Amino acid sequence: MSAKNPNIFIDKVKKLRTRSKLTRINSILPQNMEETTRPTLYRGLKYWGKKPHNIWREIIIRNTNKNDIVYDPFAGSALTFFEAIKTGRKPVVADINPITLFLVDTYSKQFNLDKVSILAKDIIKKLKATLLYKHNFITACSKCGEKTDIYNYRVEDKPFALSYKCMNCGKTSTDKSLKQSRVSNLGLWKPNYDLTTLSSVSPSFIKMIGGKNISNLWTERNLEILSVIFNEINNIKTIEKDALMFAFMQMLHLTTKMCALRSEETNRPLSTSWGRPAYLGLKSFMEQNPVVQFERSVFGNAGVISCLKSRDSYLPKYTYSTNLSDIDNVDGVVLLQDSKEIVSGFKPQLVLTDPPYGSIIQYGELSQVWNVWLEKYSDKYKTFLKQEIIVNKKRDYQQYISDMTIVMSNCQMLLYPDGIMILTFNSNDNNDWLALEMAISKSKLILKEKLQQKNKRSSEANVYDKAGLGITDFYLSLERVDIPLKGTFA
Repeated sequence: MSAKNPNIFIDKVKKLRTRSKLTRINSILPQNMEETTRPTLYRGLKYWGKKPHNIWREIIIRNTNKNDIVYDPFAGSALTFFEAIKTGRKPVVADINPITLFLVDTYSKQFNLDKVSILAKDIIKKLKATLLYKHNFITACSKCGEKTDIYNYRVEDKPFALSYKCMNCGKTSTDKSLKQSRVSNLGLWKPNYDLTTLSSVSPSFIKMIGGKNISNLWTERNLEILSVIFNEINNIKTIEKDALMFAFMQMLHLTTKMCALRSEETNRPLSTSWGRPAYLGLKSFMEQNPVVQFERSVFGNAGVISCLKSRDSYLPKYTYSTNLSDIDNVDGVVLLQDSKEIVSGFKPQLVLTDPPYGSIIQYGELSQVWNVWLEKYSDKYKTFLKQEIIVNKKRDYQQYISDMTIVMSNCQMLLYPDGIMILTFNSNDNNDWLALEMAISKSKLILKEKLQQKNKRSSEANVYDKAGLGITDFYLSLERVDIPLKGTFA
């Protein structure tokens, strides 16, 4: 594939045609809108592709009427679902990643938050009383001498450095004396998945983490504690277990060996960063206390209790189904399936989606950090990695173009004749843009309008940002045509 400059590529637009038969507010795409502060319900679970919610809501309002169907074939963080629900539209969303279904499912339920709090505190209390925790995550404060929790281990070389904020005197300290690690194998369930089956995992990564099993992503002591938390959640008999599973999912990645150390100059020994495009082995990493992380994931500013309160104030109560045949009887539909297979059963007025950007992030593979636990939690959360539309060592650009063409052609057929498809895209790899162009040109779609939107937060393109495009997204609106085009952007 020959490379093209993204900016030149986007500007090679055919003369925009005048639209008829539709009453829309000025432009299809909102111009000069600024992203507003993200509601807490969107901050609760780590997932990529969280687009500006207020801009997506405005797009839905501009291009649909109440009760119209809005379709998203790459639903990801379920933003389209929630914003359609908020505006009184009916969402149909699909994704092969069960995290989408898990998010919608959790936010559709009503929990007793007092009970969530009590159950979480019971789990935390039980863990802190174990020898496993006392041997590994309790130390004496260097200032006042009182026992306090170790927040993390800074793994650079031996001896380890441990960091804590004393619960008695409030002093934040980093102790570089050796902390003995004692691990008790409690015989509880632990994830078992061969990382070498993933294209984004390199031999050097396997060597770095100490083995090919996904369990090697965590240190032995962290894995034991996570297994205890997971077991305690599974033993709960009430619906509140789902809220606590949400909290557990929130912090899984933060307890892996993939958490980078911040430099000493930042003076933030308790803080780390996690923003991975793929599996990445670190020689130096932060091993965070799973109990502290679980506590934050329940009671913190973006913890599950805050998320559920945000949900109550931001969204109306809704019902959903995982079957298209129920579309007339529910507020929305979530399909845990390959969007290439969705060809009938509903007629959307708007398709609004954030498709995979070629090769930037290995969404499905990296999601195994969460999904190996989620699949064990419930049989309804299955992962279909082999169907992922992505560019990697096992799937080349030709396959990506073919798969994207199928999805976009399906959207074209599903749309009402006066419907519109809007997608976001950004990449610093010119081949990703060329692949998108080819898929559009083969799908009987033509570009109607385009917009380069500045975001508050960097997009996925920032992972490999070389041209300053990481703080923007390109919005492309596409409409149906009756005859195939030789080249949408020609």
